[in-house]
Amino acid sequence: MIKKLLLWIKQHRKFSFIVFGGGGVLLVLALVLLLVSELVIASACEGRLADDATQLSIPHQLPVLVLGCAPQINGRNNSYFTNRMSAAAELWRAGKASVFVVSGDNRRKAYNEPEWMKEALVKLGVPAERVVCDYAGLRTLDSIVRMKEIFGMESYIIVSQKFHNERALAIAAKHGHDAYALNADVRAGRAALLRNWLRERAARVWMLIDLYVRDRQPRHLGEPIRVG
Repeated sequence: MIKKLLLWIKQHRKFSFIVFGGGGVLLVLALVLLLVSELVIASACEGRLADDATQLSIPHQLPVLVLGCAPQINGRNNSYFTNRMSAAAELWRAGKASVFVVSGDNRRKAYNEPEWMKEALVKLGVPAERVVCDYAGLRTLDSIVRMKEIFGMESYIIVSQKFHNERALAIAAKHGHDAYALNADVRAGRAALLRNWLRERAARVWMLIDLYVRDRQPRHLGEPIRVG
């Protein structure tokens, strides 16, 4: 249904332009896409988000996908990174995690999100041999799809901040994965929270287009990697 709606909008752009005018149609399209993206995400997240590791209702230990970011931004510690690592380590201490896949960007030698995450998790008590680096997690979609296509995992726990987890769960659901998510804390000022909220709205619309119109795939796949 969602794909049909998006295709209808694309096919009737000329009609919409006549009815609403140039600026009006863009606004209407944006609002429709935003509304649909929120509905898709709400459906995917039902019963699958938790703010505490003990709240996750899973029958047994699961692999954990930790979504990447940098430990520092402009020379300052990044609380998003610190809180994601703390949340992931909490899963280990609670006996919910079997193995960790730390997925992030490593397009440049000097920028290596997976290694930074692995180092942080080991410092927090996770055994190094239980942490696997995914160096091709360039986008959220890449990290999610690669969990099944590369690492052979269809059921797992995602760790990131809530707004990010919600979008990740929607991507996972579209690809048939049985995913859950643990929300890391968000500590930021009002201005930063507003910027993140606006940026996330745009990311959700692009997610919808990637999933239901473009059928976008990861930039890099490759040979399967056995984890266990």
